[in-house]
Amino acid sequence: MIKTFWDKLDKKQRYLVAGTAVFVLIALLLEIVVFPFREAKEKLTKAIQVNQRKLTEISKLDKEFSLQEARMAEIKRAVSVRNADFTLFSYLEKKATQANVKKNIKYMNSSRGTQSASFEESLIDMKLDKITIKQLTDFLYFAESPADLVKIKKIIINKMKESPEYLSAQLQISSFQKLNQR
Repeated sequence: MIKTFWDKLDKKQRYLVAGTAVFVLIALLLEIVVFPFREAKEKLTKAIQVNQRKLTEISKLDKEFSLQEARMAEIKRAVSVRNADFTLFSYLEKKATQANVKKNIKYMNSSRGTQSASFEESLIDMKLDKITIKQLTDFLYFAESPADLVKIKKIIINKMKESPEYLSAQLQISSFQKLNQR
């Protein structure tokens, strides 16, 4: 049947049929093999890029988690070695006495900061009035203690308008303690 059809065609028609067959074969090859391969390659490239971004993010989160774990271990260690009756309020009163600024305390307000499963951050907002630079530096030196997990989070220092030789300082001081300690 195909043989008889082919034999009936003249030379020009045979070239046309052969060319059409080659064109259809190439089109089928492109449609069945090349285009799907290229699409699969593009999808794979995009998936690799997405997964690389995810891996980078996971690596960042892992580093952050490791830092937080180390910080928690440091907090546990520090809390376990200090006195069981430790409170930030009484600690700061002692340090103010030691730095000779207790009479200059205008206020000390206690508040809570961040909280984890077993620890919470204690915050004290404190204002010192009519103090000298020496008194302030002494107090800061005595108050901040990595061993007791006491740190100055924020400090605002102003000259007193009525007595320019004195300072006014607002501080936010933090420490950590076990949740059941309060």
